[in-house]
Amino acid sequence: MTQILEHFSFKLPDDVPYYENEDVYVRIKEGCLVDYHNASRDLRKFYIKCSTYLTANPGRPSLSAGAGNGNGEKRLELVIRYLSGCGCSAPDVQCALIMLDTIIDFDHEDPAVNVSNELLAKALSCIVFALYQAAIQSGNTITSEERASSYSVCLRETRNVRLADDNLYAAAIHADAAIYRGLVASTALRITSLLSRSAAQYNIDVHNSPRYRIFRHLWHEMDTRDEEMVAEERKRLGKIAKAPNAYRCAAEGCGVEGSSKTALLHYAGKCPGEFKPSYCSKECQKQDWPVHKQICKPCSKDSTVPANSGPTIKVNIDDPSVLDNEIHTEGSVERIIEFPHPDMPGGKMRIKSRTLSPLFLKYLRSVGTA
Repeated sequence: MTQILEHFSFKLPDDVPYYENEDVYVRIKEGCLVDYHNASRDLRKFYIKCSTYLTANPGRPSLSAGAGNGNGEKRLELVIRYLSGCGCSAPDVQCALIMLDTIIDFDHEDPAVNVSNELLAKALSCIVFALYQAAIQSGNTITSEERASSYSVCLRETRNVRLADDNLYAAAIHADAAIYRGLVASTALRITSLLSRSAAQYNIDVHNSPRYRIFRHLWHEMDTRDEEMVAEERKRLGKIAKAPNAYRCAAEGCGVEGSSKTALLHYAGKCPGEFKPSYCSKECQKQDWPVHKQICKPCSKDSTVPANSGPTIKVNIDDPSVLDNEIHTEGSVERIIEFPHPDMPGGKMRIKSRTLSPLFLKYLRSVGTA
């Protein structure tokens, strides 16, 4: 299956403060505490909500009193501060894991009190995040000696160092437990993506592997998500088949698509409807005009009108620092770009974004295929 990345980028209002490492803080909260099926698509509002909370609770002192009295919610908030480094001098994963232990272990010498099923599931998801990061780091730094020694037993079964990683295995345990308790966080689903990508390199059926087949809740949610993605794609392709010109930028070589008709600019000329093109930007319309004007109605007053009003992009595609500012803020529609990527399942990567400009999506494609 095509690997899909959903990217968000936005500008905060001038009166909303930004705190150091707040991007990581928000990512952890959104990825660990919010159910995947009920997640809001407006990450900007979620970011503003987090900024407001951080302003009211700027540092650990404002949380420590409650945490010291066994308040599990306060302890979980401190965990996220430790994991992200937001409101702390630096990230401290060990402190986070120690505090998470007091929430999930009812026999702990200093247990959190009145731990609900929801709070327990959130704590388990935070552990998944910490272990997932450790698995990524260990996978990037593994040496040939480690491949031959400490991982040897698991490698004989899996033939893959990633699947043999104890951090990844522990993350799968906690992800499965969180899902069993009703929280399907996106962090848990990232575990399935990493496992599947790693297994695919060695033609391993990870669902049925001796090491990972026990996580039936985790695999069930992955299968459900994949089915939803397939259904969504079929629905999108069905819409495109009925009106292909309305969902794809007509400029040759562009590749930007829209999930809805409102994602693109629709040509305002008087050419026949079946030939009326749509564009991701005015620049693409200008690029395509020499081709389209040959079939556009001659002598029409509107035949030289570019397109409906929309974003104008005037940046150098070779300058990423400039492209970083080419973003929309509120009410943005979803755009898609897809390109070949040999390391992804299905050999393709699709990037979906509600805020990145069409030009930046094409820049990401140029980087991904370089």
